[in-house]
Amino acid sequence: MQDDSNRSRGATLLRRPTKATRRSSRARRAGARIAGLSVADSETVLSQEQVLERLGLAGDEFAEGIFARCGVKTRHLDLSPDFLSRTLQGRAQQIEQDLMERSIAAVDRLGIDPARIGTVLSASLYSLGGPTLAHRLVDHYAMDPTTDKYHLTGVGCASGVPLMRLAGQALRDHPEKYALIVAAESMSGILTRTCSSENRAKVIGSAIFGDGCAATVLSAEPHAGAPVIAASQVHQIPGSLGAVRLELTGEEGYLHLARELPDLAGEELGDLIDTFLSHERVSREQIDHWIVHPGGRRIIENVRDALELDDEQLASSWNALASHGNVGTPSIFYVLKEVIDRRQPEPGERGLMVTVGPGVTVGLALLDW
Repeated sequence: MQDDSNRSRGATLLRRPTKATRRSSRARRAGARIAGLSVADSETVLSQEQVLERLGLAGDEFAEGIFARCGVKTRHLDLSPDFLSRTLQGRAQQIEQDLMERSIAAVDRLGIDPARIGTVLSASLYSLGGPTLAHRLVDHYAMDPTTDKYHLTGVGCASGVPLMRLAGQALRDHPEKYALIVAAESMSGILTRTCSSENRAKVIGSAIFGDGCAATVLSAEPHAGAPVIAASQVHQIPGSLGAVRLELTGEEGYLHLARELPDLAGEELGDLIDTFLSHERVSREQIDHWIVHPGGRRIIENVRDALELDDEQLASSWNALASHGNVGTPSIFYVLKEVIDRRQPEPGERGLMVTVGPGVTVGLALLDW
């Protein structure tokens, strides 16, 4: 969990509207709003040099080159000797406990009344069994027994947009309630030692992935300062299923990323975004804040080039990648929080979320402040 200095800035957006903003909100667009957002990380922060050492890759020329060039500087990971000595199955109980603790920390920072939550959506890259994280959160906070609860697995880095789409649908059934999203990831759980860079795909994954947890609450109420999800869409690129896949055996695991993944993600992105925005009568030039998945250096660069952006427009993605790595399922929420905290969007401004994950699936969400 974070220390007190991080806790004080752990949640953003959720605030009581003033009389003035309540009056102005009547003219604002109706829909699901991101009314609160927080993140929670483990206390352990490792440099790239420390990760190389603990995974047995120090001194390997290929690995050291990848680690140095990938855009990551530090990550939250559990790579203690005891943890690394266990099989993937032997780590499951600790991972479940860690994910639950970080999820509770993130939800607590939202400062919401659990009695007002009507739906809980939890997600992680892979399932550790049941009961799910959503079930355990409902039990921990003694929520109403009729609270809807769902857990998504396998969607990974593309999870942000479909989670918000599902939460928005839930709000239509329970407009007086909140929909809670908890995205929690333990990439430590699939990292294993290696003595060489023979498996280059494994080395690349070892260079960029980190642990993370984010919680966000959606509301149908017209919160001032909280962005409305004006439109969203997911697009699966045909014939790309093998580009991102989780490889697990009894003793070893890694997330395989095909070399052509960044090119696949960027190839049709310009046309895809233009078509998506045109339905909302918005152009790329009218986007004030670009909220792009920090999947790795080449992912950000390919999205940048495909959309004719510059690095300053993607500074929040670069910062999230540098300080956390690619944290999988909650990644886009880390970037969104960075945008809100650093750029402080003003009423009337727009943001576009772009997620890239297994499938290969591209998620798009237009935010209106």
